[in-house]
Parts: sequence; structure tokens; C-alpha cells
Amino acid sequence: MKKFKSLLIILPILLILIAVGAYLISSGKLKLNRSGSNEETVAEETEINPEEIAEPEPEPEPEPEPEPPFEEYDIHLLMVGDNLYHTGVIRSGEQADGTRNYDHEFLGIQDLLSLSDIRMINQETPFGGNDRGFQSYPVFNTPTEVGDSIAKFGFNVMLGATNHATDMGISGLYNFYDYMHNNYPQVLIAGIHGENITSKIPHTVTGEQGVNIVLETDGTASDITPEEAAVSAVCNDKYDYSRIGLLKIKDYTFAILNYTYGNNTEIYPTSSEGHLDFLTTWNPDTRYINFTELNPQVLEDIKLAKTVADVVIVCPHWGVEYTTTPTDYQVSWAKQMTEAGADVIIGAHPHVPEPVEWVSSDNGNESLCYYSLGNYVSTQNQSTDVLLEGLAWVSFHVTEEGISITKDQCGIVPLVNHYSWNPLRYERTYLLEDYSADLAGKHGVYGHGGFYLSYDKLQERANTIFGDKILTREQIFSQFDDAKREELISSYDSMLAGYDAARNAETQAEAEETEEAAPEGSTSEQNSGN
Repeated sequence: MKKFKSLLIILPILLILIAVGAYLISSGKLKLNRSGSNEETVAEETEINPEEIAEPEPEPEPEPEPEPPFEEYDIHLLMVGDNLYHTGVIRSGEQADGTRNYDHEFLGIQDLLSLSDIRMINQETPFGGNDRGFQSYPVFNTPTEVGDSIAKFGFNVMLGATNHATDMGISGLYNFYDYMHNNYPQVLIAGIHGENITSKIPHTVTGEQGVNIVLETDGTASDITPEEAAVSAVCNDKYDYSRIGLLKIKDYTFAILNYTYGNNTEIYPTSSEGHLDFLTTWNPDTRYINFTELNPQVLEDIKLAKTVADVVIVCPHWGVEYTTTPTDYQVSWAKQMTEAGADVIIGAHPHVPEPVEWVSSDNGNESLCYYSLGNYVSTQNQSTDVLLEGLAWVSFHVTEEGISITKDQCGIVPLVNHYSWNPLRYERTYLLEDYSADLAGKHGVYGHGGFYLSYDKLQERANTIFGDKILTREQIFSQFDDAKREELISSYDSMLAGYDAARNAETQAEAEETEEAAPEGSTSEQNSGN
């Protein structure tokens, strides 16, 4: 009976526990172990608040790749002097088949050309048109084939503002400009302008060396994006940039300005205005030139060029012929140009070399000034000095902060202009270090000028005029590591070979076209009258 009463007491308790367990299981507050083991079931004592569940930690963003360190580099400028085409130089390019070729003019400096980025030449005498016939002193007309060789050897700047620019009249100047501009748009023609001038923007060249020009309207740049401004020359339409040439070398823009003191007359013709850039002033009524006063437009152009270029190079045609010392005017004008913002000044015209020096202006500016490089080719015979010449070499160094001239890598390489006599014929331009007493003894100046050329005298004059600014080939080579130098020379040789291949293909195509056009039964030899 006691057992039955105890059972009656325990049974309701069990029923209550079972009911409570069922409730807990149905409400999710008690989880059963379904693994088949004898482990105890554990009930959660409290509900989980979803807001208290921690968000998973976001994966860290990958760190940006570090920018590679800036690699410093150099830009090199080379310039030669007056390309002065006398009859003996014109004759030197005449070929047996009646054509003309002047490649030999640059063989003596080919290795230095291969290492330079900016290659400049002063084309003293104009390409007035082959149909006019070729002429020498005092009124010159030079074969256009000279321009072909200049372009072939990679010159990218030709200076045209000389006292002979209008020897064939204004139409000859137009022909000079148009021939080079139309056939070789990769060559910047400075100092002269074609017949049709319709824009005030700077001159540029085609290809990788071209400069993107963005023109501001009404003096505002609202339509110019920062990206455009960063990679372009931004020109304000209130100003005239037409006398400024721009050349892009790697990441930097070079401005080239070229002016002549005169045009072998006492007046500046109205027909030349706007087509031949003038270094001196003239009377607007009488047109008479004042040879002693610097044209203020030159200084304005330099200041303007400084706003669109990183480096400003000014090339004045100035000085007194056959004088190896710069005049007071040259010295004064160089200082004014420096103050206006010129970084490099390279002069021409005296036909003899003059010193190289650093010029400092009162405002703290500084420029490297070559007062005159002398001739490059000619058959002049006045003295040893007309046969001694200079090749300007200017090195620029680029860092993350900008571009600057490397003073200890700049200077002048002495050259010698060699020609023969009977017949009078230009042969080659040599580095003075490649010349010899034997070659000097064979120079044609003995027959043409009445004196023997002395090798020792050449050395003495070079040391006197150039002083410590003389550079040797080895000093230039040392500015490049061996691998880079070989790469540049190889690339340059390939460029020349490619040019020759293209020329030969063009000549062959013209010959085939002539053959096809010839009357039946005739030959090109018969048609040529030979």
C-alpha cells in the first residue's frame, strides 16, 4: 500500500517533467544529443540576441603596389655650325649617275650623332629650288639633296634665320621652308616661315617629338582639364607664339628660337616680315636696320617660351665675321637673353669659332653661351680659324625634381674642315683628335689660300679659343655605360640603313614607272639623251 502511494506521488512528478521537457524541446531551449552517445543533453539557459552576434572581421584590403623609384636619366644636345655650301662643297656630292648625295658630310661625327637626342645644324645657305641652278658666294642657292642628308642623319632642328636666307628672294625662302617642312615634318625649322602663316601657335614637329598644344580661349582655361594641362603646352590666345619652335624629348619640352641680325641689305623688307625672324630693330617707316640694338621682341619671345617649355634655347645669328672674340653687343645681348630666361645660347655667323662661357644675369639666371661654333662645311680660305670648328655638346640631367644642365659634362668638341685642291672639293669634317699632321699637309688650303695648314697651329688655336671647355670623344662616351652606348649606336645604324632601304625602293619604283611610260622600243638610256 505504501509502495502504491509512493508510485502515485512519483507518477505526477514524472508527467510534469516530461511535459516541461517537451515544451523546452519544442521551443528550442533544449538541444538533444543525436549522436547516439550517452552524453547528457545541455539546455541553453538564455536566448541569443541577434544584435549581440559579432559581425565577421572584414578582410584587409590588399596594400597598393609601391610605385617604382624614379629612374634618373640624361638628355643630350649636339649642334654644329654653319653649313656653308660653296661650289667645292656642292661639287663633292655629285654622283657618276648625275644624282647628288651629301651623306659624306656627317660621317666624321656619326658616332656622336648616335648618342644625342637633340641634333641641330645651322643651314647657312637656303634651298631656294634646284630649278634655279646652284650658286655660291655671294648669293647662294643650295641643292635640296643637302636637306635629304640632314634628315637622314637624324637632325631634328634646322636653323634657317641667316643673312643668306633671302638670297633667292622671298620665294626662295618659301621654297626652303616648304621643302623641309613638307618632306621632313620630323625636322623643326626655326627662324623662317612659309608663305601661309595662319596661326599664332608654336611650331612643332610630328611623331614622338611632337608637342600637344592646348589653346586657352579668351585667357581662360575653363575647357582644359588638369590632365591636358599636365602633358600639353598651354597657350594663351592673347599672345603670338609663332616664332617659338617646340620639341618634345622624353618627358620634357624644349623651345628653340632663331633670329638673324640682318639679310645682307641695310633694310628689312616688308615681304620678309613675319617670314624671317629678326634679332635687331628697324625703322618702321624707312625699314632701315639698326644693327646695334637688340629687338625687344626677342626678349618677349624668350619670356613667353619659358611659360610653355622646360628649357629655352636661343640661336642668334650675330657677331663680326672672322673675329674670334665676341663683340660688346654679343656679350650684352647674351646677358639680356639670360635674364629673360634663356638656358642655352648657341650663336652662328662669324665663320670662325668663339669662346664658350657661363653667363650670369642680374636676376640670378644663368645660361651656357656658345658665341659661335664657326663653320661646319665650307671651302673658305681666310685663315686657320675658318678651318677650325666646334661641335656643341650639352648634357641635361633629369631627376624627380626636374631638369638641369650638367655643367661638367658640357663643352665643345674641336673639328677640322678638310678639302682638296685641283679640283677644289670638300672631303670630310674630322674631330681634331682624329686629324693628323699628314692630313694637314695635304689640305687644299695651300692651293686655295696660299698657306700650309699646320696641325700644331690647329691645336694651339683650339686651346686658345675654347680653353677648358674642350671635350674629347672619350669624355662624351664616358657619359654612357657601355651597354647603353652600344644600344644607341646600333639603333642609329639601323635608322640609317632603314632610310637607305626606303630611298632605294623609292628610286627603283620611279625607275620602273619611267620604263613603263617610255614609248615602245625605246630605253630609259635613250630617253635620257646619253
